[in-house]
Amino acid sequence: MITERESHKFLRDWKDWLSGGTLVPVFQPILSSESTGIYGYELLGRLSTPEGLLSLGEFFLSQTFGYDEIFFLKKQVDEEIRMAALQKFAKEAPPETKLFLNISPNVMYHALLQLETELPQTIQMVREVGLDPERIVIEITEERFPHNLELLRPVLQLYRQEGFSIAVDDAGSEASNLDRIGLFHPEIIKVDLQMLRRSTFSRNFKEILLNLSKLGESLGSSLLFEGIESEDELYNALNYGARYIQGFYFAKPEPFFAKRFEYRMEMQSSLQYFHARKQGEMNRQIEWETIWKDKLSEIMMGFTEENGIWEWKGGFETNVFGDGDFFRMYITSPLGFQVSPNYSRDKSGKMEPDYSFLGKNWSFRPYFFEHLHKSKTSRDAWTLSQMYHDISERMMLRTFARNLSENLILFIDVVVSRS
Repeated sequence: MITERESHKFLRDWKDWLSGGTLVPVFQPILSSESTGIYGYELLGRLSTPEGLLSLGEFFLSQTFGYDEIFFLKKQVDEEIRMAALQKFAKEAPPETKLFLNISPNVMYHALLQLETELPQTIQMVREVGLDPERIVIEITEERFPHNLELLRPVLQLYRQEGFSIAVDDAGSEASNLDRIGLFHPEIIKVDLQMLRRSTFSRNFKEILLNLSKLGESLGSSLLFEGIESEDELYNALNYGARYIQGFYFAKPEPFFAKRFEYRMEMQSSLQYFHARKQGEMNRQIEWETIWKDKLSEIMMGFTEENGIWEWKGGFETNVFGDGDFFRMYITSPLGFQVSPNYSRDKSGKMEPDYSFLGKNWSFRPYFFEHLHKSKTSRDAWTLSQMYHDISERMMLRTFARNLSENLILFIDVVVSRS
């Protein structure tokens, strides 16, 4: 905890630094993978000095303690840049585009405390400039907020009533952002690029991104991936459902507005690359599935019942059992109760039965009812689950399933990748 004296020193230092230049707004294009044009621009602040344009990032990220003098200095700087940006946007930006404005929860809370006497500053500014509020996106930044996020609902409701859209910044970077997504139900979810980069090396982050994509789809929110700097990052962003793209790969922040279709050729080329690469992955996946279905057809007739237990009597000499990716097989009833032992490899690699799983119920597993549905709607005898992580075995699996009769379902787990 800094002392009051230290706080005053920080304030003087920042004021001295700011006095060395002029505050100017800059705008980074946000591209649409749907239209291949510019969807909008994120407003960022710069200090124009004889040495060039300096970022205000460190200034805005500096620590404040409640509504101290540094907080109000930040607010003053932010409002000066914002007003200049809104005026410039109204006069010069392509009419179909939107402007993204960063607002912290603490600034929103300060506006909440003033609601009885005045509207939030951004609403006042937009009205003064004469802009259509539907062209403005309020981007709620990631910041330590000492109060209950529910308190911000009246301010958000005001923005929405006025016509503004809401975006949540840095989704996935902190657990609190998931709370914000749930509470604020944003039109746009901005994804933290660092998570995207970590997903290249970690299955956990891939799964988190996949679930963010599913969350956005279920809420009707669009995903915006920011900080894209390479073709591979762009591919991964599109692979996780990026409707909007932002980053140096296309454009840096500039004091002017790029033309709406200035990057159309680059975006179209990137989408063609994405399609070709994705098509190749899909073809390889289809080939893998076909090969495994052919292999698994070898083991259809080897089960017999003894004392209510279905056991494999077909031997383990066939090719399918020799494949190291064949992981486990078992049979359940239509209600999900296991009626066979598990057949899997022991430490020596030999296939052995494990009777401890008899009677266990697997109907809670997503692939169980997925199979029941597909088996009634598909002509293919085999159904196949989505890929999932077996934590205990540290591997990614997919489960093949097939009805052996009206009362028996065969499940076979196959390894897709190992950690």
